[in-house]
Amino acid sequence: MLVLSRKTGESLLIDDFQITVGWIRFNKVQLVVSGVGEMLPVQNILYMNETIKVSPDIEIVVVHIRDEKVRLGITAPPGTEIERL
Repeated sequence: MLVLSRKTGESLLIDDFQITVGWIRFNKVQLVVSGVGEMLPVQNILYMNETIKVSPDIEIVVVHIRDEKVRLGITAPPGTEIERL
């Protein structure tokens, strides 16, 4: 699992999916998942240790929430492109 920190408004690009931190409040975080093509953005509100599946092979778990940062754990197959935006 790869763990990355993000602040409000910061994004990750995982293959063809963009994951943006919408907001961070106390013990929860809003993640907005956008894809390519006609996929509409999906907003998810997650607490610590909760997981979302971005695709059948890609999962994101909220590892830690503190102040203005969230640590996201990413599980993806080898060769998956992950970029910070």
